[in-house]
Amino acid sequence: MRGIPVFGAAALLAVLPVVGAAQTPPAPESVVERNTTIVVKESPKPSPVSFMPYGFFLTNAFFTDSPGARAYPTPSQCVGTAQCGGAFLIDVRQTRLGARLVFNDTAGWTGATLTGLVEIDFNGGYGVGVNAAANAVSSVFYSPVIRLRKAYADASWGSEVKFTLRIGQDDRLVSPLRPVSLAYVANPLFQNAGLLHGRAPMAAARFDITPKNGIAISVAAAALDPMDTTVTGTLPAAGFAPAIDFGAGNRSRVPNFEGRIGVGLRMDGKKVVDLGGWAGWQKNRYFTPNTDTAIDQNTYILGGDMTLNLWIVQVLGSIYKANGYEIPGALNSQGVAISVAAAPVRITNTSAVPAFGGWFQVAVGPPTLFQVYGGWGGTQTPFNALTGSLLSTTTPTARAVQSYMWAVGAIGYAGKNWRFSAEYAKDTTWWYAGQNSSTIGQFSLNSQVVF
Repeated sequence: MRGIPVFGAAALLAVLPVVGAAQTPPAPESVVERNTTIVVKESPKPSPVSFMPYGFFLTNAFFTDSPGARAYPTPSQCVGTAQCGGAFLIDVRQTRLGARLVFNDTAGWTGATLTGLVEIDFNGGYGVGVNAAANAVSSVFYSPVIRLRKAYADASWGSEVKFTLRIGQDDRLVSPLRPVSLAYVANPLFQNAGLLHGRAPMAAARFDITPKNGIAISVAAAALDPMDTTVTGTLPAAGFAPAIDFGAGNRSRVPNFEGRIGVGLRMDGKKVVDLGGWAGWQKNRYFTPNTDTAIDQNTYILGGDMTLNLWIVQVLGSIYKANGYEIPGALNSQGVAISVAAAPVRITNTSAVPAFGGWFQVAVGPPTLFQVYGGWGGTQTPFNALTGSLLSTTTPTARAVQSYMWAVGAIGYAGKNWRFSAEYAKDTTWWYAGQNSSTIGQFSLNSQVVF
């Protein structure tokens, strides 16, 4: 009977290691802690301020094949040996630099996106000598003067439906369209024949509806600095205004007003068609010497523009009718004709000189690879509108009664940032004072690096 307990004890000792192994606690790495704190690092908030430089470096090589001015097909008479026989010029004055600063205040009390922009080029003259015109020779082309093109601040609300207030210097609302060209950028193609261009200090309001797909609408109105050029012929300017004279437009003490309404079609965020109508009005005031009698002359402009993009075909065009409306920088603005009496010196009459002009351009080719374009522009003024006024006695190159220009070109795109072109333009102008016409043609090779 005693042998049985001994055997049972032995059996119990045999199974104890197995039971002990079964009750061994899990390895430390497999223990799950119930009170674990997880720390999540927040990504930094995006800055509400962004800064973006932009611009391009443009080099032009111009071959002028007939008498004319320096770099662009500006009509000019060949006097003596000056500017006769054509010219060759390499020029970099159209290079443009700009910067845009954007502040997102949509979470602030204004709820607006604020933008500031400054843009310059080097087309403001030459840095040698006092008289820029007298020093417009090739030996000073390497020293161009910086010119302020744009400087404005925006406050805008919305995205696809946007309202914007703009204060500063910007492109005018009239004649906003520019042809495709690398040769004529600072001074646009057709500027001598049917294209008005210029910038002015202004306060403007804009309303835009720009859906990704569908009908786009744009409405803009602006009050601008009323700039003009008062032509007094050989008579002293002080005879018609104080020695410090800002011009007849400023003397009216009324802003220049411009506006534009546009409607178009967009597909996939791209403009397919756009039609715009625009208008401008300005009052000019003149004084006869030694009197307090004001002579006011209202001037206006009406016009329209069209953009059409169909597959690889682009059609651009603009047309206008103006009475005395001057846009500084545009060579085909006639302004106001002043008639005077010499003894005693006084203004006897003012009249707004009519002008009718327009241009069109057709470009064919995928704009990311190449484009071939052709276009024509023209402007004319009735001959008798200048008769008897000071405009009829100024130099022939200052007052043209008709000007017509045609141009062709091929533009290549080496990627997104490098463009090059070969272009040719020819301009014929008829003058008022005693000369029939002058013609100038210009061939150019151009390179533009965009950033």
